[in-house]
Amino acid sequence: MPTGADLLGEFEVHSPAGIRALLAAGVSPTEPIDGKRPIDVLVEMYLRSSRFAECLQIMLDAGASLGDPLLEACLLDDDATLRGLLSASNENLSRKLDLLCAFTSCRGVTALHVCAEFNSTRCARVLLDSGADVNARAELSSGALGGQTPIFHAVNSILNYCRPVM
Repeated sequence: MPTGADLLGEFEVHSPAGIRALLAAGVSPTEPIDGKRPIDVLVEMYLRSSRFAECLQIMLDAGASLGDPLLEACLLDDDATLRGLLSASNENLSRKLDLLCAFTSCRGVTALHVCAEFNSTRCARVLLDSGADVNARAELSSGALGGQTPIFHAVNSILNYCRPVM
């Protein structure tokens, strides 16, 4: 019987088919893996690929939750939902988000940082057209790490995956 730990390999290569197969075999989309929610593990992994949003959507459809509609819209590159969130509350344009990320700290970042980190080009365009601050800085950690702007996330991406956002 497969376990949640088996999801890690499928997350690592962004395999929608593998994730679907494990969920169909009874693996829980919400039971912690080494103390972390599976959806958080998927988001924090190194790989950035065009299959990420599909993998994330599979997990969400299976009952996992990010717990933040703004973060979810940006990670899925769901520009229609993002427009609705921005029209409902302009504070979403500069609201600070926190997520674990393998490359650079994503603590106290804006939605534009998230779009740059995950190559969410449609949402980045919506944010820019709405007046997002391209020079917004992430929070500094207690060790004085962080403080990067959104473009840093795009430049720092693995295999230049986030180059389109640049």
